[in-house]
Amino acid sequence: MVGDTELLDMLASETTRRSETLIAGIQELSASGQPDPEKVEQLRVDAHGIKGAAMVVGQERLAELARLIEDALAARAESGQIEPDLANNIVGAVNALHEATQAVAKGADEPPAVAESLRALGG
Repeated sequence: MVGDTELLDMLASETTRRSETLIAGIQELSASGQPDPEKVEQLRVDAHGIKGAAMVVGQERLAELARLIEDALAARAESGQIEPDLANNIVGAVNALHEATQAVAKGADEPPAVAESLRALGG
């Protein structure tokens, strides 16, 4: 169905746009060691956007992965800091989301990185 393909392409584009921001922001926060609650909240909003887009197009596992990313960021909103180990897990999950949305848009199978990231973030 053309509409489904267009929606999946939009999800892939949205994830690409937001994943770049998420990865850069998470790596920056983790490397700096400086608290920045506002930045963490901005990153949480990006994860929330991906979650919503995945839900709209019926990609429940990808929405769940985005939810886990969002929850991990929400848990650090007050402190404004992201520990290096968690940062690595979140960056891996964001990369898995990006890879998966590209695959889904092309009609390919979900990459194994999605299941790995779900486990790493406690899903």
